[in-house]
Amino acid sequence: MMIQSKSVSRNSAPDANVPLAYPFGIPVVTISAVIPTKNEAKNLPHVLTRIPSIVDEVVLVDAHSKDDTVEVARKLRPDIQIVYQKGRGKGDALREGFAAASGDIIVMLDADGSMSPEEIPAFVQALLDGADYAKGSRFLQGGGTDDMEYHRYLGNLFFVVMVRLLYGGNYTDLCYGYCAFWSHVLPTLQLVSDGFEIETEINVRALKAGLNIKEVPSFEYKRIHGQSNLNAVRDGIRVLNMILKQGLNEDEIAKGLNIPNMQGEFTPAMRLLLQEAAHLAHRRKSLSHSSYQNAVESILAASKSLLTMESSSPQVRRQQEFYERHSANLWSFLDSKT
Repeated sequence: MMIQSKSVSRNSAPDANVPLAYPFGIPVVTISAVIPTKNEAKNLPHVLTRIPSIVDEVVLVDAHSKDDTVEVARKLRPDIQIVYQKGRGKGDALREGFAAASGDIIVMLDADGSMSPEEIPAFVQALLDGADYAKGSRFLQGGGTDDMEYHRYLGNLFFVVMVRLLYGGNYTDLCYGYCAFWSHVLPTLQLVSDGFEIETEINVRALKAGLNIKEVPSFEYKRIHGQSNLNAVRDGIRVLNMILKQGLNEDEIAKGLNIPNMQGEFTPAMRLLLQEAAHLAHRRKSLSHSSYQNAVESILAASKSLLTMESSSPQVRRQQEFYERHSANLWSFLDSKT
């Protein structure tokens, strides 16, 4: 599967004109949009001015911005609700925003201009059609991305496969923060993440809770101004730890339950990682040195997490020991000096 990209106007998203099927044409739900920000003053005019009129409330959670993010937000939308983040991290900001939102439906999107507010009706419609949780996917027909380096694509694909192995479901995208859900399911999700892994936590816990999930095609654009706070390697490791060790809710953790049984599934996951590593090595000459090195680090981190993952299965432990014994040669073909 290749990274999808296409030339699409930022103001004419694929699902911008999706009508909402309200009974008798009368809105029966209220909608809150939760937007975390950190120094996004230059980007907000490209986001807040395009929020559809169906959104009743916009909750902006400001993470200690040093620019005039809050002042710009209030000027663009006088009715905006500002939440000053007490903690740190995207996950913490979203959790504070969710707690402050009053709508029946909560939509979460970024403030950097990478997500089209015009797509909000498509997410809401999926919920009105019966879904508990609607998540964006850049890899469905009608979706795409202009902002994904190869190593991020590789990591996202690996995480998708890991979630399928551990928790089931048919996700096509995992590390993407455009989604919507009914506010009454929020207690079921029991979110605790502070960082970028919050998106993965929502996806995993929605699966574990048995929610009715609908993926919605979404197009991701490049950030308009500024630099992302995402660190592919550091945050990738946090995401993987979330998938492997933190998918259990707090009550299950308190009872001391183990990670779901991986018997018979460790080897396919490792083989997939090896296949992706081979593909990366084949493309080495077409990638910049930094992109290649970042991708290598992501693969090695994923391998380490697989090898150290706790399992109650003797078969999985034997497989881990086998790969550990051969780890010196396992990834030698990725050595940038060769």
